[in-house]
This record gives sequence, C-alpha cells and structure tokens, in this order.
Amino acid sequence: MYYKKYIYPPRPSTKAPESSLESLGALGFFGQPKLNGSCSELYTDGKYVDFMTRHKKPFSNKLLITNDEFKTAHVGNGWIVLTGEYMNKSQKGTDKKIFNGKFVIWDILVYEGKHLKNTTAIERQRLLEKLYPTVYYDGWIGQVSESIFRVNNIFHDFHEKWKEIIKIEMYEGLVFKKKTGKLELGFNANNNTGWQLKIRKPTANYSY
Repeated sequence: MYYKKYIYPPRPSTKAPESSLESLGALGFFGQPKLNGSCSELYTDGKYVDFMTRHKKPFSNKLLITNDEFKTAHVGNGWIVLTGEYMNKSQKGTDKKIFNGKFVIWDILVYEGKHLKNTTAIERQRLLEKLYPTVYYDGWIGQVSESIFRVNNIFHDFHEKWKEIIKIEMYEGLVFKKKTGKLELGFNANNNTGWQLKIRKPTANYSY
C-alpha cells in the first residue's frame, strides 16, 4: 500500500464562469459531470481493499459499500487505484430517488501496479472505457456493477449539457479536463490542478 504515501487525487481548483462553456472545446477540453458526493480513492489488488477520502483518511461514517463489492472493481494483475465520487449525501438523481452508497469512477491513477505518470487525461479515459464497460444509467453516468458506476465523458454541446445537468440535484455542474493534460505523481493536493477546471451551478452558498 505504498501508493498512499504519495497519491492525492487530481481535483480542479480553478473555477470558471458559465460564459466560458462555449470556448472550452476549441481549447482542447472535454467535460465530465461533477457529482455532489465525497471525492475518494479506491486501492485494491482484488484481495485487499482500502477506500479513503481525498485527504487519505478513512470515512468517518459507516460505508454503504462492502469490500466484496469494491473487489469487483479490480481488473488486471496487481494493484489498481481509482479515484471518483462516493455518494453519501442523500442527493436525488434523475429519477428523483436518493442515490446513496455508490462509487462513481472518474479517473485511474495506478494500473497493474504501475503509476500512470505522464499519461494524458484522454488516454486514461480510454483505458477506463476499456476496463469498465457500462450499461446505460441516466446519460451522465453508466453502471458497471450494482454499486460501481463510471462517468460519461462529454465532448460537444457543453452549454446544452450544462443547462440539462444543473436541474438534477446530485450533480453540481461540470468538470473540464485538458485532453493533453499529463498526470503527475500527486505528492500533494495541489498537483494535477493545472489541466482541470470546474463550472458549478450557483446555490445559496456558492456563486462564481
């Protein structure tokens, strides 16, 4: 489990206004739905499981996913490290039902025991598409297994997608990632912020 010593999950710190949506495609970005859960990391070799917050600490509340379910996310040989959103905030999905106890993958950091340093954001998404084929869930995320999901990537019509997604409670907006952005080791939480940005819907406690 030596990866825990140096991997912080890539997260966007740069905020952008809704008015920038139309220009992002030409600048080489693709989008992903931003979920309203808790950023988390899954470490597993198919036998052992470690699931933690983005601060590399255990979740304080009882997890609604079992280790056996997490083990189903293991593919290949050796350790794999996935980062995504653990849905634990009782947010409603497209069907107006609470979407809790799910892990939604949005990036892969280690595959078959090898840190994917210097791979681009789009290369890792292609790898995830290969490793985790999905069935349709709601257009924004696809279902891998009972409790494991993967985000769908967005490559066009950013403004139209934005207008649709902000109507759904469990989505906070969109994250955009530079296709050519390369993964750094992640020694601290500020690594890997240069190739990402977020556009969040306004709320009572947040506005751009």
